[in-house]
Order: sequence, then structure tokens, then C-alpha cells
Amino acid sequence: MIPKTSVITGTDTFITSDFDEPVLYAPARVENDQPCSSLKIITAFTDCERISTHMISLSEGMKTGRLAKGLSVEILLGMTKSSLSQKKHEDICRMIRFLNGTKGMPKITCRYICQGPEVHSKVYLWSLSDGLPMVAYCGSLNYTMNAFYKRRESVSLCNSLEAYRYYKELLADTIDCFDPNVSEKLKNVINNTSDTFVEPDNSEKDYLVYDKEIPVDTLRVSLLRADGSDTGYGSGVNWGIRPNGTKRDQNQAYIPYNHQDRKVGFFPDRESPDDVNCPMFKVITKDFGSFHMRMAQQNNKALQSVESNAILGEWIRKRIGCPSDGYITKQMLELYGKTYVTFRKYEDGTYLLDF
Repeated sequence: MIPKTSVITGTDTFITSDFDEPVLYAPARVENDQPCSSLKIITAFTDCERISTHMISLSEGMKTGRLAKGLSVEILLGMTKSSLSQKKHEDICRMIRFLNGTKGMPKITCRYICQGPEVHSKVYLWSLSDGLPMVAYCGSLNYTMNAFYKRRESVSLCNSLEAYRYYKELLADTIDCFDPNVSEKLKNVINNTSDTFVEPDNSEKDYLVYDKEIPVDTLRVSLLRADGSDTGYGSGVNWGIRPNGTKRDQNQAYIPYNHQDRKVGFFPDRESPDDVNCPMFKVITKDFGSFHMRMAQQNNKALQSVESNAILGEWIRKRIGCPSDGYITKQMLELYGKTYVTFRKYEDGTYLLDF
């Protein structure tokens, strides 16, 4: 039975801004006497951008040795009747599938409240690798970009054992987002009238908003080899299809950033030559949601999606009608009508990606 009132108490620390470090990362720092490796999140609402940017940062923290290895994140989404459309459900599943299929990413799960009252709680619970609860926060902070960066919110330390007990109680009323019975279980929950959402995933609306604005710059980038002869085998849009038979996700792809297409300063570059990666930037598509990209490889000769290199490959294949994992030829692109993609850059650093 879900309690009608919160049982989580404790106000040792009260935070009203700059939530990222204390709530999402600090308990996993390797300099801690006992670094945590598991994060359980109870949230009323979430969005794909909050999930992806958090997982990317956790992954980079593990790679650089700042955070504990083997991190995992479990999300429990509570306000399903108010926030979960069929499209948002599909977007969450797609993003999590990409993230879990990428080497070095934390393992992530997402469960929906599917019976009983909706859950409006916001709890962040960090545990050790053996499952022992260590640090917990509760308050008004949803696991969304708006809550973390645009609104006035608050969280405070609470009793980690009580937070764990509360999480376990809620699990009985949830279903995994990938459960084959999720559509049946949520047939009276999933809301297809997105105009009523309290916390919608705004990627499609954002695309329409930016599309009406004048970009500060535009760049067309070819999907072909530098000489324009073909797409490449084991490179570019076919990067996941390896000539030597190496097993990879065959949707893995990158956009070649050849010399003739380059425009200095169009994409964010390393601030220091010692930086491991170029800064990432957000792109919004008309039909595939939003994700993040960066310049990559030696001499920044590639543009790749950060959450997973399979995002670009799946998107392009979907657009041209090529089967998932299928080999893309120049002729296929020509029949589609484009052998290039177009980036539109806006003043706030957001890009629209069209194909």
C-alpha cells in the first residue's frame, strides 16, 4: 500500500540551487571512504535530455577515474497519467536502449507506476555496491532539465533507510518500460493528448519554435567520402558494418566532417589541446527527438552522437527507408534526394539537424 503521507524525514542539508554535484555525482566520487555505485530515483516527471546528459556525465566520470566504476541508475516514474504519452514512452525506451548499448555507460532502467495512486515524490537514493543505502535527498526536484536548471527547487538530506523502504514499497506498483505487457498494463494510463502534460518532452515543439527563427549560421555536411565517390565501408554512415567482421551494432555511424565542408567555429572545439573530448552540443530533429553530438576522432574529422553512435545510423536509415543494420549506399541517398545533412545553428548554441 502506498502511504498517503511522506515518511521520509531529515533536514541536515538544504539545497536550493546547483543540484548536479551534490545530488547526481558527489556520493559516487572515488575519494569518498565508501563511494556509492547505485542511484535510485523516484520522480514525478522526467525527460530524455535529463536522462542522456546525466548518463553521459556519469560515463565520463567513470572513464577519467573521478567516479566509481560500474555505476547503475534506476528511475521510477510516478506521474504516468499526467505525463506519459505513447510517443514519450517510445522516446524513453529508445534513449535507454541506445545508452545501455553503448560501452562505458552506466546501466539504466526505468519503471512506470501502473497501478494505485500516482506518485508525486522526488527522491534520490545512493547505495553501495552491496545495496546498503548511504545518502538520500528528497524535496521538490524532479528529474527534468526544467527542475535542475530553470526553476526554483529545493532538496534536503533525508533518512536513506526510510528512502529505500519507500522505494521498495513503490516497486510493487510498477512495470519496466521494456516489459512486453507494458501497453496492456498502461492502456488506461498512457495519455495521448500531450497538450495536457505538466512536464512534456518538448523536442518536437522546440523544433517548430527554432524552425521559425533565423539561425546565426547554417552548414551543409556531406554523408559521402571526401571524394564524393560513395559512403564508405566500415566508416561514415556504415561505421558499424566492419570489413573485418568485427561484431558491432551495425547502426553505428558518424558524419564525416571532411575538409571541404568545414567551417571554423561552427561547432564547439576543445578549449585546451589537452582536453580529452570536444564539448558536446544539442541537436533537435523533426522526427527523432533531440540528442547530443560532438566533433570526434583525430583532427575532428567526424561528427558523432554522444549517447550512442547508433543514434545517427538508425535515424538516417529510418529516413531513407533502409532496414535497421542495413548497408547504406550512395545510390540510396540519391534516391532519397539528399547525400548531405544540414545543421542550423542558433544563438543559444542549439542546432537543428535536418536530412
